[in-house]
Amino acid sequence: METSVPLWMNLLLGLVALCLLVLPLTVRWVESHLEIFLLAVGAAAVTVSGAWSGELVRKTLASPVYVSFIVLVVSVIFNNYSRYIFRVLFAFFRALEPCYSFALLVFCLGVASSLVSVTVAALLLAEVLQVVNLEHETSVQITVFACYAIGLGAVLTPLAEPMGLVINNALSGPPHHADFFFLMRTFWSWILPAVCGLSVAAGYVARHAGTTLQMHIREDKETYSSILRRTWHIYMFVAALTLISTGLRPLAQSTITHLGGKVLFLANAVSVIIDNATLAAIEIVPTISHADLIYMVIGLAACGSMLVQGNLPNIVAAEKLGIKSRPWARVAVPTGLVLMGGYFILLTLFL
Repeated sequence: METSVPLWMNLLLGLVALCLLVLPLTVRWVESHLEIFLLAVGAAAVTVSGAWSGELVRKTLASPVYVSFIVLVVSVIFNNYSRYIFRVLFAFFRALEPCYSFALLVFCLGVASSLVSVTVAALLLAEVLQVVNLEHETSVQITVFACYAIGLGAVLTPLAEPMGLVINNALSGPPHHADFFFLMRTFWSWILPAVCGLSVAAGYVARHAGTTLQMHIREDKETYSSILRRTWHIYMFVAALTLISTGLRPLAQSTITHLGGKVLFLANAVSVIIDNATLAAIEIVPTISHADLIYMVIGLAACGSMLVQGNLPNIVAAEKLGIKSRPWARVAVPTGLVLMGGYFILLTLFL
């Protein structure tokens, strides 16, 4: 049963949300220590909302374990066997012009993210960009486009990220009777064109890389201390997202729970600071209409990569490639606005 949220709590949580949006882009210390900042703000949000409990502490400590373990294992595999793995990659890049090879890479990662975890897809992306020398700005652009594609592609099955599982579980009964292929049947026609568009964008920004593109096999292996440090940073990121999502839940419940499809689509821009699965758990009810479901999920997927902290693939790729908040936002915010605008027009016309 829902309870009303006091005005003072909403005001304080609104201030927390504003800090999450503004400070990583304006304060250099926050940009350089983002995971520590997110942990502190998440703890503040939970304190304001009065949500501390033993179960939350357990969940905060346990929820990052799976993601961190994947990061650790895949990083060790790439570190020790990259010479063999990238022989195939080099043949691929030599066979195609950069505009085609990067477009195909982003498309494959976007589609594959629905079958493997988004963490693995983001790590593969980062490993590729580390051995294919591109100008930094081009590398950031391709990373952002790829992370959008990964986040969108992940919507198609319950395997890739928690949001899909939350939706399937919530709609497993009547009237939707969601099975494993429910998300794919519902969203493939909306998701695949966007993934193709992002792939074309990646190919376009890489079109002039032919004269400067160099590929190398790293002879110097990454130290295990460096791998462990990156794994620890990602652990802190995911733990922070758990706290933030729990702490801001009352604000989300009191402001967006009862909105209709079109307004919900726009309101879900808050997915840049609140975990998609949390918003899905708040918004999805078994009686949701087909149209409202599409508005809601597309809104979450189209907005999630605007900021580094908005989506798990962003965090993994940005941490691996050393991309800071401001360079990310310079590319990701316009991209997200174009996606949202295009989707809103199409949804309005065809739903």
